[in-house]
Amino acid sequence: MKERKLNNSGYTLVELIIVIAVIAVVSVMSVASISIIHSAKAKDASVTFNSEVSTLSTKCKNMSVSYDSNNDGIDENYPNFQYAIKVYKDANDDYYIVRGYYDTTTGNYVFAGTDSMNGGMGLALSSYCTVSYTPIGGSEDMIDSDGICIRYDNKGNCVEGAGRYNFYKKNQNVVAYVLLRKNGSHELK
Repeated sequence: MKERKLNNSGYTLVELIIVIAVIAVVSVMSVASISIIHSAKAKDASVTFNSEVSTLSTKCKNMSVSYDSNNDGIDENYPNFQYAIKVYKDANDDYYIVRGYYDTTTGNYVFAGTDSMNGGMGLALSSYCTVSYTPIGGSEDMIDSDGICIRYDNKGNCVEGAGRYNFYKKNQNVVAYVLLRKNGSHELK
């Protein structure tokens, strides 16, 4: 009797289905991981923002403004200035917090040349989030290149910028928010 040899050089249908199922499971896990990472980065941006608000509040209550306005290496005192921060979006749709001052005599903000982080752009928030602002009694707006200025008086009251700051993932789901009250208190949720 002749022996017949089978040609087993290919994959069976069952093996192909198993490989496709494994690839599908890995793909779903990676998409979920990316979403979790983006949520964490947006949450981190809200924590950074809340920390900057805390620092601003403390500085306004305890320190007078002095900085080197004419770049001669000597800090000058400015009793009519208040510390301030501004949250804004740049041309690349990235958000920043820049530190500066408010001149109470002229009513103008000074941000240029006051913050050395990121080439003067300020503290970078995550590029995986968007930020909106809702003033007390107002309607929500996305923060743009003009930004929102926040300042406190020396008693710790928020005199500008009070409201709710929402931090969204890029898909527009709110991840966290910071509520900044006129009495100067703020909370991260």
